[in-house]
Amino acid sequence: MQITITHQRQTMGQQVHVVVAAASGESISEVITQFDGFTIGDDALANGSAQYDRTFDGQSATIGASHTLVVTALDQNQLPHAATEIWTDES
Repeated sequence: MQITITHQRQTMGQQVHVVVAAASGESISEVITQFDGFTIGDDALANGSAQYDRTFDGQSATIGASHTLVVTALDQNQLPHAATEIWTDES
C-alpha cells in the first residue's frame, strides 16, 4: 500500500491531500484520516478499489502549532497500513 500525504497553508487553515494506492494483488476497503487526534474522514470504498484520493480543506492552522496527521488504509483482509505526517505551522 502506498500512502501519500501533502499539506499546505491556506487563508483559512490547512489543506490536506491524501492519496492511497493499492499494491499489486491488494485492494483498499476503507481509509480513515485523523488530524490532531480527530477523525476528519472515514471512507468505505467499493469492493476492489485500487486508489483513494481526497482533499480536506480548512483544517486548523495557527502559527507555531504542531500537527499530526495519521492515515490508516485497510486492505481487502481488513489489515491496516498507516502513514503519519507531523509538521509545525509557519507564518
